Amino acid sequence: MPVEKTQRVQGIDRAAHDTFVDWVAENPAAATIEFSATGTTEDVAVHTKSTIGEFVMGEEARGHDREYTIDVGLPAEMEDAMGYVDPVDRCEAIELALAGLTACINGTVQLNAMREGIAVEDVTTTVSVPFDPRVLLGIHDEDRAAEMLGDLDVEVQVTGADLSEADIDRIKSFPRRSPVFNLLTRAHPTEPTVHVAT
Repeated sequence: MPVEKTQRVQGIDRAAHDTFVDWVAENPAAATIEFSATGTTEDVAVHTKSTIGEFVMGEEARGHDREYTIDVGLPAEMEDAMGYVDPVDRCEAIELALAGLTACINGTVQLNAMREGIAVEDVTTTVSVPFDPRVLLGIHDEDRAAEMLGDLDVEVQVTGADLSEADIDRIKSFPRRSPVFNLLTRAHPTEPTVHVAT
């Protein structure tokens, strides 16, 4: 059953959404968004308090009242094996990146299905990646950094009533529109700027 543009779909007012999409198309510079996060180390190695707050859209800072804090570290079993005195269980940074990828793919599929009038009900994305810690731990030199992560495994499960073969083919293309998918799968050459306080 195709989605009518006048309907509210999964919490979105189609008319308001279409107005926003038209504005983005006409104002790409003003619509460009810069997200950021800051991580500050704690007293225990690898433990980091990551914070998310304001973002910039166009040249305007927005979200002044946003404040999210994530305690990042390692699974307790890894901390125990690595010699931590008081192991605690925390989300590992790779897991957070993968969690972000699942959310981004889910939203991307939903928004594009709505745009194309495809009646998608639920989307569940599962991702995994193998990690070799030898470069991180200094066993291998950094020139082997490309070897530390294997290929991402991404599985997207979509449910919907009366999906045609053409709908299914379109849905299969949607994950490649995900910003986080492109963040993790395309080259973004950069050199970290490191400031050392003495």
